[in-house]
Amino acid sequence: MFKSNKRLVDIVIVVFISTFIGMLSGAVVMYTIDHKKVKSNEYTEVSKIKEIDNMYNTIVNEYYDEVDKDKLIEGAISGMLSVLDSHTSYMNKSATTSFNNKMNGEYYGVGLEVLTIEGNGVLVVNVINDSPAYNAGIKPNDTITAINGETLKDKDATYFSSLVAKTKDEMKMVIVREDRELNFSVTPEKVIIPSVFSNKFTIEGKRVGYIKISIFAANTASQFSEKLTKLEESGIDALVIDVRDNSGGYLSNATTILEMFMNKGDILYSTESKTSVVDRKDETTESRNYKVAVLVNSASASASEILAACFKENRNSEIVGITTYGKGTVQETIDVLEGSKVKITTKKWLTPKGNWINGTGITPTINVSISDAYLQNPTFDNDNQLEVAIKSVLN
Repeated sequence: MFKSNKRLVDIVIVVFISTFIGMLSGAVVMYTIDHKKVKSNEYTEVSKIKEIDNMYNTIVNEYYDEVDKDKLIEGAISGMLSVLDSHTSYMNKSATTSFNNKMNGEYYGVGLEVLTIEGNGVLVVNVINDSPAYNAGIKPNDTITAINGETLKDKDATYFSSLVAKTKDEMKMVIVREDRELNFSVTPEKVIIPSVFSNKFTIEGKRVGYIKISIFAANTASQFSEKLTKLEESGIDALVIDVRDNSGGYLSNATTILEMFMNKGDILYSTESKTSVVDRKDETTESRNYKVAVLVNSASASASEILAACFKENRNSEIVGITTYGKGTVQETIDVLEGSKVKITTKKWLTPKGNWINGTGITPTINVSISDAYLQNPTFDNDNQLEVAIKSVLN
């Protein structure tokens, strides 16, 4: 779960600039002017930070070999974050770009996910439906060896992604598929990353809607609303929401989805900081009365657990599967350096009844492990957890 926090951004940026770019003295002067009576222990903290500044300058000036200053600063930031919890971390430019694309739910490109093949080019591992690459006929397991006459055999996946991102015109791609060399023309455009998928099942005359949420991206709630509307227009008697393998995402989108089902005034979750606990209540008049079951597993985390906990504690819905991951904290993202980000844990989140599930997870009301048949051949027909969830909303 991520939120922006300008005040936190300002504080962190001041610390980073002061520590690593040599402006610490100016920051200290400003602090002294505003607070003339500084306690001795505060001077101690300043002197400790000064040691970091001194170490940076020593490494730059005295280390026997050339030093990449950007990497040195990245290492310092990453090192500070590494002593905190496992969800607090630093993301470099490449990781930040991937993170932003994933969380925005859209990006400018051709719709390909690729991996580096040393000395051969880049391997296509996924093609997004209805993307330029999909419509051109590019398929998973294709190897891209050249773009616009430039060979990719000595390039990596990051280079490919950056090349696509800055190209506005048609791209000529040479692709090797099963020892055949093929040529494709693809023009980059805005690509929507689908995070919501739906289906409908009819059991003994009853119609059960099914919605799978793979991640809570910035456009997930709108995708969910569209899928749900189509299911309801076609007629459903109950619904199964599947958040198995969903690691979370934007809390705001999970909140919007919950507001479609809960009653006005219901506590959806609470957040606890160092100083206060804030209840997030449903402020809408929208709600639904049909039965809903939620599918979870050990990889259901964060916003997925908030959704499951809310249905469990507010609507007595069946939670089907195995115990969830147990991530009961909220992270906020902060822009640092040039094109990089950090994620910092700033709050706990609590279930509607005030429970903190960190490290323990949410226990299903119906505990059922996935079958070997499904693991060997993952289809709806082999999904025994889904079968149990459907039966639970028909009782």
